[in-house]
Amino acid sequence: MWGATISADFPDSITSWNKAWHQAMHFVEDPFLTLDEANKIDESFALGSVFCGTYRVLGGTQPSNSKLLTDLQRARSRASSPADRAHAEALTLMVDGNFTKAARCWDELAQSTRDFAAVRFAHDVYLHVGDEARRLRSSQRAFDSWKRDEPGWGFVAGQLSFAMEEAGLYDQAERLGREALNLDPLDLWARHSLAHLYESLDDSKSAFELLSDATDVWSDQSGLAVHIWWHLALRLIATGAYDEALAVHDAQAEAATTPFRLCDLISLLCRLELVGVDVGDRWDVLANRFADRPEWHTSGFLDVHAALLYTRRPDHEGAARFFDGLAKSHSAGNSENDHIFTGVVQPVVSALRNGEVNPARSIEILDEQADRIHRIGGSIAQRDLLGLTRSHFAKRISNDTTTNDHALETI
Repeated sequence: MWGATISADFPDSITSWNKAWHQAMHFVEDPFLTLDEANKIDESFALGSVFCGTYRVLGGTQPSNSKLLTDLQRARSRASSPADRAHAEALTLMVDGNFTKAARCWDELAQSTRDFAAVRFAHDVYLHVGDEARRLRSSQRAFDSWKRDEPGWGFVAGQLSFAMEEAGLYDQAERLGREALNLDPLDLWARHSLAHLYESLDDSKSAFELLSDATDVWSDQSGLAVHIWWHLALRLIATGAYDEALAVHDAQAEAATTPFRLCDLISLLCRLELVGVDVGDRWDVLANRFADRPEWHTSGFLDVHAALLYTRRPDHEGAARFFDGLAKSHSAGNSENDHIFTGVVQPVVSALRNGEVNPARSIEILDEQADRIHRIGGSIAQRDLLGLTRSHFAKRISNDTTTNDHALETI
C-alpha cells in the first residue's frame, strides 16, 4: 500500500510492513515489534530489516550493536530485487557513518520507482545531518510524484511542509501542513511542521491553538509527544509563562526514556536557565539518566546536548567519561560522521564547556563554526539553543566589563 513492490515469502510480512509504516507515521505503538517476527522467519523479506536498521542508526545505536548488525546482515543477504539491493546498500552506508551518501542512494531509488520508504528514509536522514537544501529537493520530488488519493500522500505533503518551513518558505509550508493535518488529524509530522512554523514566526497564538487546544489528539502519540510538548514549552517561555514551562518538563520527565527525548528536556531546562529560572536539582536526574545511555558519540546532536547537560553537572560521574570519550572518538575514521565529530562537534562542545571561564574564546569558536553548525543535525529551532548560549556568553563579557569599570571608578 506504500507504493513499492515488496519481496516476501509470506503475506503476513507484507501486512506487518504496512502496519509498521502506519505506526511509524503516526508515532504510535512499536513498529520494531511489529516487524520482528517477519524479520526473523521470512528469508525473502529484506525491507523490514532495512527499516529497523535505519531507525536504529538514526536513534543513536552504536555501529557495533548486535541487533543493528543482524539487521544489516539480513538486509544484504535477502536483497533480491534491484530496489531491495539499493535499500540494503543505503543501510550499509548508514552503518558506516556516511549518511548523505545513504540519503542520496534512497533519493535515486525514489526517482526511479515510487517508493515511500525510500522517500521517508531520505527525509529523516537529511534531518539527521541538517541538510535543508537536499531535504527540500527530495521532498518536493516525492510530492510531485504522488497523487492526492494515493496512500501516503498526506505524509509526503507533511514532510514537504517541514522541509519548506526549514527553508523559510512559510506560506507554502502552512498551506501543505494544514492540508495534511486536515486529511489526517493524527498526522503528527504535519502538526510538528506547523509547530516549527509558528515557532519561526514567533506566533504564540497559532501555536497554542495548534497544540494546547488539541492535547487530547496528540499527547498519546508517544513516539514524538515529548518533542511536541517541548514545542509547547518554547511558546510558554516566549510568553513568560515560566512556571508552566517548567511543569511541562516535570510532567514529561518519566516519558523521557530515549536519548532524543532527554535532549528535549535538556534543551528546555537550558532555555529556562537562560531566562533566569532556577531549575533546582532537575539536572541531577537527567545527568543520572543520560550517564546510562549507550548512544554517546554516535550523533552530533546527542553529544552537543549531553555536553550542555554535563557542563551544568561537571562533577557528575558521567561527565568525565563523556568528555574524555568524545575527545577520543572518531579521530581514526574517515566517514562523514567522523568528520562531523572532529570538525564540528568537538569544537562546539569545547566552546560550551569553557564558556563560563573564557566566554570570549567560546564565542570565537561558535562564530567560526557558524556556517557548519547545522551539521550536528536537528532543526533550526533546536539549534537555536546554541545561538542563545552564545548570547549568554556575550552577556557574561558585558557584565564582567561593567563590573571592572565600576571597580576602576571606585578605586
